[in-house]
Amino acid sequence: MPKKIYIRTFGCQMNVRDSEALLGLFLERGYQAAKDESQADIILVNTCSVRAHAENRALSYLGSLKKFTERRRTRGAKRKVIGLIGCMAKNLGEEVYQRMSHVDLICGPASLAKIPVYCDKIKKDNIRIIDLDDDLRDEEFYRSSFRLQPDHAQVVISTGCSNHCSYCVVPFVRGELRLRRPEDVIVEVKRNIDLGIKKITLLGQNVNDYPNFIDLLSKVEKIAGIEELNFITSQPRNVPEGLFEFMARSGKISKHLHLPFQSGSNRILKKMNRGYTRQNYLQLVDSYKKIVKGTLSTDVIVGFPTEADKDFLATKDILEKVRFRKAYIFKYSPRPRAKSSKMVDDVSDELKVKRHKILLDLQKKISLNK
Repeated sequence: MPKKIYIRTFGCQMNVRDSEALLGLFLERGYQAAKDESQADIILVNTCSVRAHAENRALSYLGSLKKFTERRRTRGAKRKVIGLIGCMAKNLGEEVYQRMSHVDLICGPASLAKIPVYCDKIKKDNIRIIDLDDDLRDEEFYRSSFRLQPDHAQVVISTGCSNHCSYCVVPFVRGELRLRRPEDVIVEVKRNIDLGIKKITLLGQNVNDYPNFIDLLSKVEKIAGIEELNFITSQPRNVPEGLFEFMARSGKISKHLHLPFQSGSNRILKKMNRGYTRQNYLQLVDSYKKIVKGTLSTDVIVGFPTEADKDFLATKDILEKVRFRKAYIFKYSPRPRAKSSKMVDDVSDELKVKRHKILLDLQKKISLNK
């Protein structure tokens, strides 16, 4: 009977693509995808570390898997390999390795391609493995032809980030910015086209950091068979000159842009190390709307350290002015190793919840009106 693999994913689209690529590696080795953890020979938990909420959910889920290791003592019971992988493994892996003895594998984002071999070794030798190396990811990781969606594929163009926003843990868990070669990106896009997939999304923590990003977009857009091309995420501090004009001219690039602003307060933006002001952001939005005439979505953080009423109202004002199609609004939580974790988290949970609800309710009205 074929062995079965189950991957539980928490967090961002980058994690979703990583889980998809990893699942493809296992399928190529003869595994089948399990519907749930009870059916699986291998259970992997792939988790984002950007928000504390995702980590807490993953820790709770990992704890619930201990029941399977307790069954190992039962005569004839099949051993399940349990692993924590991805950003949270890099961020909290040492701690989890010490606290949760039922977790057999801890593996960071750079070493995901090694996981099928690690799982075989764990079963064969009855050992535990921890790999938190920060190497350049093996290009073979992206070779699998398995896709979760039949009509849409996500293609990673870069991993990591070197912007070091003060609240963000990405540079510590995914490393500094690392680029995939344009020719490798092109090959993967063409592989998706051969599979009959006509809609492509290019992924990066910040796609604008990719050198000659417009040139890459142009090369991908010209690939025969593509009908729609998207990209996420863009950082306002370094939107390349000419990007909006290129989007407007293109018949394939979606007329939608995800452009996080995080806070409407210049004082808070400076503390966040975002590298732009509210005036810069609103000018950028104005240019986008005039040139592309498209829609926008964004990310917002409420309750950042020292956020006063006037700072919050400045954030609310941007939501009201820009009128985004969607806004992903989060309550601030300090992340270990990020610079802001050294700041006093002086906005009460009660106030964070209140401000969060105000913005959610506002955005709901805006989205419904649109």
